[in-house]
Amino acid sequence: MSSPLPPFRPEDFEERCETCHAPPGQLCHAWCDTGYTAADARADAERHDTHRSARPSAP
Repeated sequence: MSSPLPPFRPEDFEERCETCHAPPGQLCHAWCDTGYTAADARADAERHDTHRSARPSAP
């Protein structure tokens, strides 16, 4: 059984992908299996929407 991946660190978003060399903060190439993926982007967007809807609107 494989161990879970470590959590992302803020500095991870300041470096190019080690495998496909995608720029920082960008999606990796489709063939890359080590970097920021569309699934990661979708999960980030869902978390952002959840946090935005959980916060009360400013008066």
